[in-house]
Amino acid sequence: MSFFYWRLCYSGDSAGQGGTRVLLLITGGVGSGKSAYAMKWARSLGRESIRFSCPPFPNEGNRHDYEEDSLSAGLAWKELTADSAMASSIDRINRESNVYLADRRVLVVDSLSGWFRAAIGHAKAAGQEPHALERPGEGTIRELLEALLAYQGKRIVVAEEPYAGLCPDPWERLYAVELARALRILAEESHAVYRLTAGMAAEVKGHRVKRGNQTDEHLYPNRR
Repeated sequence: MSFFYWRLCYSGDSAGQGGTRVLLLITGGVGSGKSAYAMKWARSLGRESIRFSCPPFPNEGNRHDYEEDSLSAGLAWKELTADSAMASSIDRINRESNVYLADRRVLVVDSLSGWFRAAIGHAKAAGQEPHALERPGEGTIRELLEALLAYQGKRIVVAEEPYAGLCPDPWERLYAVELARALRILAEESHAVYRLTAGMAAEVKGHRVKRGNQTDEHLYPNRR
């Protein structure tokens, strides 16, 4: 982690006002250690953390499990609920932050999949149809994605990887398709992607070489 941390901090990837813009994506299965690994990164990247969290699947347990550990490590902590207004809250934090706060603060979303699962649960309870969560408006995953990508600062996004087979349920299809789409966009924009398996992290993506230019990766046929 130390070399990658140095690379993130000193590679010159800066926000428009001078604060470092970092995006890390952490994926894996249920109970694989994603939250603990995200907070380990938060302690490395900043002095304070704003964590939007929801209970772990299947909506049981305490979402404050890592609070005491992070505080003891010297990380100032603010815990917020990952609710339907999370996109608006991220936008507000972004507007109210100055360059010094943005550089020392780490925004953690734990987790995108849990948030979307809860949004689907609320929509089903309200008698809505799946397409209601695809329309622009408050509480959609696309709106949340826009807020995360626009945030001028350090961001860590935790999410389960969606798995779907031949499932006829439209809500399950919506969950798999929309979450997979969001993860593809986040992976493309992120500085690094980590996959957790049984508490062990594997770096799936580090420094990305852009496609279609003279430094293109060798696995693409248009290298020149």
